[in-house]
Amino acid sequence: MRGYQTTFLGLFDTPTDSRPAIVQIEIPIIQRDFAQGRQDDETTVIRERFLDAIISAVTSGRDMGLDFIYGDVRSGVLHPLDGQQRLTTLFLLHWYVASLAGTLDPESRWLRFSYATRPTARNFTSAIARHPYPGGDQTPSAWITDQPWYVYPWRQDPTIASMLVILDAIHERFVAAEADCELAWQRLDERATDSAHGAIWFLFLPVVDMDYGEDLYIKMNSRGKPLTPFEVFKADFESIVKSADATRHRHLVNSIDGVWADVLWEYEKRDGGDRVIDDEFMRYLTFIVEISEWRDGAANRKWRDKDAGRLRSLEERAMLAFADPANEHASRNREFFFHAFDTWVGEDPAQAFDEFFSAGGSGSGPLPLFSGSTDLFGACLVRYGVDFSAQETLLLFAVLLARQAEGQVDKRNAARRLRSLRNITAAFLDRDRSMSDYVISTEKLMLEGSLEGLSGFREYWVADEAYKWERMDAHPEIIASIHELEDNPLTRGRIQAFELEPEFMIERARAFTEISTGVLRDLLSAALLTKGDYSRNVKWGGEVRQLGSSQKDDSWTDLLTTGRRADLGFVREPLMSLLDDYSNRRSPGVAPAENLEAIRTDWLAQREERSHYDWRYYLVRYAGARSSVGDGYFHNKNYDAQEGGFTYRHLRILHGGSYVSWFSDALLRAAWVEGGLKSVAAEPSWFRRDDPGMTLRESEIEVRCVEDGFEVDVPAERPEVVGALAAVLRESMGISDGRVVVKQVAEGGRCVDSEDRVQLCIRLVKSLAAAGL
Repeated sequence: MRGYQTTFLGLFDTPTDSRPAIVQIEIPIIQRDFAQGRQDDETTVIRERFLDAIISAVTSGRDMGLDFIYGDVRSGVLHPLDGQQRLTTLFLLHWYVASLAGTLDPESRWLRFSYATRPTARNFTSAIARHPYPGGDQTPSAWITDQPWYVYPWRQDPTIASMLVILDAIHERFVAAEADCELAWQRLDERATDSAHGAIWFLFLPVVDMDYGEDLYIKMNSRGKPLTPFEVFKADFESIVKSADATRHRHLVNSIDGVWADVLWEYEKRDGGDRVIDDEFMRYLTFIVEISEWRDGAANRKWRDKDAGRLRSLEERAMLAFADPANEHASRNREFFFHAFDTWVGEDPAQAFDEFFSAGGSGSGPLPLFSGSTDLFGACLVRYGVDFSAQETLLLFAVLLARQAEGQVDKRNAARRLRSLRNITAAFLDRDRSMSDYVISTEKLMLEGSLEGLSGFREYWVADEAYKWERMDAHPEIIASIHELEDNPLTRGRIQAFELEPEFMIERARAFTEISTGVLRDLLSAALLTKGDYSRNVKWGGEVRQLGSSQKDDSWTDLLTTGRRADLGFVREPLMSLLDDYSNRRSPGVAPAENLEAIRTDWLAQREERSHYDWRYYLVRYAGARSSVGDGYFHNKNYDAQEGGFTYRHLRILHGGSYVSWFSDALLRAAWVEGGLKSVAAEPSWFRRDDPGMTLRESEIEVRCVEDGFEVDVPAERPEVVGALAAVLRESMGISDGRVVVKQVAEGGRCVDSEDRVQLCIRLVKSLAAAGL
């Protein structure tokens, strides 16, 4: 089979060689509908790329080749076997340009273009061949569908619908470019010669008078699976690199199916995957392209039509990043692209990352990560674009930069800078809005070793990193202790809640490591309250506050890391006092829990000796009053730090962030848990209720906590228990009005309990239950 270089118009010329003559094109019935005008996202991207390319060729001095087009030629009629989509688009382009150039001759051979698939499509192409588009305000589709020769059945033909979409897309581009259609027609009218291709050319491979054209079509379209996105990208990307850097192009061709593939193949074998590395290539390529976009400060460059939510193809984005003459950073981006692959050739990336990172742990050696994977390269191959976090993205970029600049950045500085990057990226990062700032700042940190002007990241975290660098430079003996605190899963790199005084650092860091383990979390919360009100103001003007949860690490991370160093005195002072007290009690053979419990019980004994029972006493003594669900949030409308903190009425544990979720009365729950009241009363937890209380199961009597004691209320639908309730209260509690008063003394502007109201509540509920209520 011999190929002939030609153009669409040249196809109809009288041949001067052995090529068969063509006087008509007919799309055979075995072909599918014309699909290039479909409106789905994938087809839209392909269509826009194709039209951009061919119209650029028509309106500029560049040419474009369309590869091979196969056809069965019988009696001068070409039946395309491969290439009908391209030929149909070329037919429509020539019709549009000839119409506006005034050169549309209905007798021209090239207008003899029809479809055997449907009579409607055949009639449509015949009709527009006789009617040139006049231009003006109407789009081609609006003009055509408004003509008297446009018949109703054509509206149901998907091929015609696709043709109208293509015509409008061609029109849109010519209008936007303000193209001269007469000059464009001259370009289309150029023929392929030995010295010139013509504006849009292809190689035509004829199959002359073949009896089995349909068989060939079937074989050609079943010769294998469709090209994968990676194979398509690879073909385009090789041309992109060749246009920008011929030397690099040869390296790319030799490596992408060679040593680079070998690196990825090792992961595929190790992980027992599908024995195909195309997806892994595409994920890593996407990472590199996106890093380049963010690094260029062109985060929106990936969008073709942001309002419509359409992205450019990865090939287009790669061209803009690596080969666009207008991109001043294209050369740098190409260097990074090749380095990002070449750096792993000949070594095991997982082992390389083990030199940088460890999974958990603390102290010297590789930097502990708070995520599960240390091999960021391997994780990128599997998870990029799905759940590869912004922090992982930045750390992988940072490692690549460090390896690229090995002569500029030594291992000690690289480790220090990676640690600070981990610390300032360990919380929420706004990937959608600020990733470009993060990437540019990461580059500055890694290559320049500077913490100044790192845009995007929270300023006070960056400032605290600079403060830590200053302290470690002045006092190298505290470096290990600072790292120990940073590596704790509760701080996640940010230690604004800790004093960095050299004389105390070693003991305090060791103490915090010992008492912050998960099994001690509830005891830690209680012991820390003995040193002061460490509650954090969350929202609602201070009504919602946070204490450490016995179950959720996040509550502690919020407490210890949210805010500037200067703002965290509320927790820093109690915490340092607790660490010092704990360190003084440490002795061989004594477990951390024993020391924390001793701190708690000693403090409770002092309060009980004074008969001083404020909210801190109740939370320190009773586990039921502490948060074991949610994020450690408490709500109290009358919280006042100057007047002693929380009041007794409506001191509520929020299971979520507000009353839209469940909540519990802290003091009633303390009584319910401590008194073992589950069998006689429902747990005092509610969802969207106003002023609830602990409900007794038998009588539905409610006991509510108020500022000076408890109210006992009989529901309206249970009047028969009123008398029995009054008798029990009179006989067992010595009261007659349904209000159980706790003993209190005035202190400042408030009254403070001088007897334990939780024990009082337990006696009250048990007395009612014993009486059958």
